[in-house]
Amino acid sequence: MTNVTTLNLRPSDFLLDRVLNPARDETIGAARPADILEACGIIPDFFCAACIEISNGELALTLDGICEAMDEQYGFGGFGAYPWKGTVDAAGVYHAANGEDDPMPPLARFSFEGRAVCFVYDYGVTAICVDGQSRIARFD
Repeated sequence: MTNVTTLNLRPSDFLLDRVLNPARDETIGAARPADILEACGIIPDFFCAACIEISNGELALTLDGICEAMDEQYGFGGFGAYPWKGTVDAAGVYHAANGEDDPMPPLARFSFEGRAVCFVYDYGVTAICVDGQSRIARFD
């Protein structure tokens, strides 16, 4: 009998800096790190692939460039087709434009080269922040 251990490693695990529960939300803080990463799904991989694609082309990491490349990676809408209105504060908490919804703390923050940041929230909600600007959409 052979024991086999499977280790799933993705480029985003190595190329992105990540912080779990960056807003220090109490409800998220009760979750195990593996569960938080599972909830983020492959969104960090879309973000990583988009940043690599742009960097390999020697283009600047702009908000529009990353969002367009993520939409191409995803293939089902995203920032171009289904943008969300609202803002992201310094801690990464999403605030809906209507002011009626509760603020949504991020599950995790992923950053590429310290310049481009991706916040992932419950339900596949994603925010990309570059140079003080942000765009928000859902990737489900």
